Amino acid sequence: MLWRKTVGALACVLLVLTGCGPAGTGDNAGGAGTAEPMVLTMVGIRDAAEVEDFVAQVERLSGGAVRIEATRRWQANDPEAEAGLVREVRAGTYTLGVVGARVWHGLGVRSFDALLAPLEIADLTMEQAVLGEAGLTSQMLQGPAALGLEGIGILPGPLRRPAGVERRFLGPADYKGAGIAISAGEVAARSLAALGATAVPYAFEGAPVDGFDGVELQIAAVRGNGYDGTLRSLTADVSLWPRPLTIVASRHALTPDQRDLLRRAALAAVPESIEFIRSFEQEAIGALCRRGAIELVTAGPERVRKLRAAFAPVYTWLEEARQTKDLLTHIRALRDSTPAETAPACPA
Repeated sequence: MLWRKTVGALACVLLVLTGCGPAGTGDNAGGAGTAEPMVLTMVGIRDAAEVEDFVAQVERLSGGAVRIEATRRWQANDPEAEAGLVREVRAGTYTLGVVGARVWHGLGVRSFDALLAPLEIADLTMEQAVLGEAGLTSQMLQGPAALGLEGIGILPGPLRRPAGVERRFLGPADYKGAGIAISAGEVAARSLAALGATAVPYAFEGAPVDGFDGVELQIAAVRGNGYDGTLRSLTADVSLWPRPLTIVASRHALTPDQRDLLRRAALAAVPESIEFIRSFEQEAIGALCRRGAIELVTAGPERVRKLRAAFAPVYTWLEEARQTKDLLTHIRALRDSTPAETAPACPA
């Protein structure tokens, strides 16, 4: 689990919307002169700490007039939980929902696919550059409208890397015939299939992974789930894709002022969220290296180039959607102008 500091009150009763009146009636988005702040409940399957910076920005930008109560761990052990949560928000059961960007393709929304294209976002600096571009994220956030939802924001997530039980995942040949546990998502499944692997949707959450050849998982989750030992190697210089979170609202649940406030808060939360992910990953690396049960290995530039070449059919498939092609062009331009980070490694 991820814990930093208390995120307001972690509501156990799922309220749709509470407060003392509609927002936007005064200088602040929550309305001037209200006796109590407007409270919006946000539901997700992950720990509330992952959205804490967004929650803090909402309170800061509204001057305390609007507050988010983040409920956590909604059906977290179900691989299809996020798709179900989207349906609940669409139905108006909840005002706000937080789901991984990977879930949208399976629901018919392709506007987030560019974020998940293999090897395009290789490190946290690059992820911050992409998600800090309001022009990029605003285009992506238009997608959920097709399902009767309002896109609010995209928050950074950790980078997913390949880790092996018996084999090391270095070059394309290492993936052939492998069964790899993934968090369910069509882009990830197609990408691994291009390497000759079979992707198996899995909830993780500490469930055993020794029945697979490998997993795609962030470093901190290897530590948090106690998977080191079962997983013998993790390829530190291959970031397959990030795991960003999307925030959506049910249609007509928010006033225009509330919607604008939340969108500004999501964008403002990106830098601090990146730093939290970075520090959490560094702490996890230190713990894993001290325990010595998993080896951080590197593929090297040549094998990474071969992986990129093997993903060519995936890029072609993604670029069939004009919006995704345009977004990938923009992301690649950012990549070319953004200094690359060094791969994680055990302290000397």
